Amino acid sequence: MTSTAPPSDSPLSEADIQAYADGTLTPERAAFLQDYLGKDPAEARRVAFYGRLNAQMQQAFQTTDEPVSTRAEGRRGVLERLKAAKRPGKVVNALGALVLTLVAASGWLAATQVSRQALNNAAVMALAETAAAQYSAASPTRTDVSAPNLAAIGLRLVDQRVLSLGPFQRASEFIYLNGDNRPVVLMSTLALLAPAQPQWAALRIGEIRLLTWTAQRQRFVVAGDARTHGLMRAADVMTTR
Repeated sequence: MTSTAPPSDSPLSEADIQAYADGTLTPERAAFLQDYLGKDPAEARRVAFYGRLNAQMQQAFQTTDEPVSTRAEGRRGVLERLKAAKRPGKVVNALGALVLTLVAASGWLAATQVSRQALNNAAVMALAETAAAQYSAASPTRTDVSAPNLAAIGLRLVDQRVLSLGPFQRASEFIYLNGDNRPVVLMSTLALLAPAQPQWAALRIGEIRLLTWTAQRQRFVVAGDARTHGLMRAADVMTTR
């Protein structure tokens, strides 16, 4: 069977950019796109904006891995079963109210969760934006008690912000520079429903390395060029906190 994937060095298309934002682009193609973005700051900003817009659209129509229609049918099923029982009494009414409360609470929790893929995409986009912003040794050091202090391993905080990845989804972004003025991006978000994964796992996308883990009801990712000094040490320090 002949592959329909374009050669890694063929011209970029809008379909490539969308696949990149969705996390479905092949590693070779993603590496080619990353090199391209590093040479064109204006295009990097456009792709970063596209990625965030794409994530917001996905979250607006589907907030979890389960289709909206399926969740809605499940909730209607709960109500129909409660009505079909037709058992009078305060106990049944209280049970029905409890079920409805739990359903509403679980739906809200699911809507606030940022998936691992979405957080990884946001970290890659942030890294592209950081390259376009051209932080340097002259960039002022930021001091904030809410930011992880990584000065002991030679990482200097130069920027931070809170990103909106969906209607109810937020992620904290921290930008550090190492002694060579190479950027390291740290992102975190609430992950109340995700199982703990205290040991970081590495993912390579072209020249980019992502280190991800889940601990203390939060999901984390550290992103940077694979050759950046301090990248893995940052993950080591964060996972031992």
